[in-house]
Amino acid sequence: MTTHFSTRQIKGKGRGKFLGYPTINMLIPPDFELVDGIYAVWVTLEGIRFRGALHWGPVPTFDDVVKSLEVYLLGVDDGALDRTTISVLTVEIVKKLRDIQKFSSVDELTKQIRRDVEEVRRILHE
Repeated sequence: MTTHFSTRQIKGKGRGKFLGYPTINMLIPPDFELVDGIYAVWVTLEGIRFRGALHWGPVPTFDDVVKSLEVYLLGVDDGALDRTTISVLTVEIVKKLRDIQKFSSVDELTKQIRRDVEEVRRILHE
């Protein structure tokens, strides 16, 4: 199982931003092996370490079966991500939070993301 990896940013669909949790979408590295789910991670960008909530897998709430690899960085505002060109991200997987779920509504998904982010804060308290 993959425990850390480096990759680059790719263009996403903008759903995270729409939900209020803008994510960095990532190119899936060769030989990437990780069970689908939501994870607490450390992300290093430009030598700076951030706490993150990582999604790996399909997005069933939006009926999307194609797997995506994306991360929400805690404490980084949306505008900063829009203005930043990210060359390489290094991700260290710390703990799986939960499996991928299909939610009955976008509102339910957003509430769960909020809980996931709080759990990441507890796990990676620094």
